[in-house]
Amino acid sequence: ALALTEKGTLAADPELELFGIPETGKDGKVLADVAMDAVEDTFESLPKARRRDPDSVAEAVRRGVRGAIAQQWGKKPICHVHVLAV
Repeated sequence: ALALTEKGTLAADPELELFGIPETGKDGKVLADVAMDAVEDTFESLPKARRRDPDSVAEAVRRGVRGAIAQQWGKKPICHVHVLAV
């Protein structure tokens, strides 16, 4: 879950829960860390205008996390992103 302000900035640290995914990937990296890095990197790479749109943020983060975990695990996980506007 991501909490966004009206200006498109994070109001708090992202929350992350992983279900049915191994603890580590094929390189020995912790997948929770891989997913959190993907969330942060994807959000920071978005243009400021897109950061204000909760749907755009949710889709971009979903794709980023899904791709990062798939690269480490070899499978594409189901991924849900909740964006809260505060």
